Formats: sequence, C-alpha cells, structure tokens
Amino acid sequence: TTTGLSATGRVVWDETRKWLLGYNQFLGKYSIFDTKLWDILNGLLLLQKQGYDKVIIQFDNLEVVEVICDSQSAKSSSSLIRRIQHILLV
Repeated sequence: TTTGLSATGRVVWDETRKWLLGYNQFLGKYSIFDTKLWDILNGLLLLQKQGYDKVIIQFDNLEVVEVICDSQSAKSSSSLIRRIQHILLV
C-alpha cells in the first residue's frame, strides 16, 4: 500500500444537481485506501451536520464501496469503516 501526504475534498450537489457545499481537508500521512475512506466519512459528517438524512454516494473505487457494504469483511475492523457504516445505518 502506498502511503504519502494526503488531502481530501468534494463538491456536494442535491438531486437537481444544485451545488450545496464544497470542502477540502489536509489529512497527513495515509494510504490511498484510507484517504478515500476519510473522503467519504468527512462528506457524511458534514452533510449530517447540515441536517441531511438521505444521501447517495457515488464513488470511483470499487474496493472501498465493497468494504463499506460488507460488514463481514476482514477490513471492517477499521474504525473508519465502522464509523461510515454506523452513519449510513442511522
């Protein structure tokens, strides 16, 4: 796994493609996989704070999506994955 300095950021739209908000954050030293998890978690937390209770996540990394969807995965021991899964279940 490649590890290096990481940053994350996204733009969030509503269902009519109207821009809602954008964000970015410097993370520090993380693997590419963990950076993508932080990207999803930060977006979910921000939307949760804004009062949104429904979200569709479109992501370009199948491994990340599969691990989040599969609570039995060996990688599910990751606290990042568990936090994302918890937010999606609430």
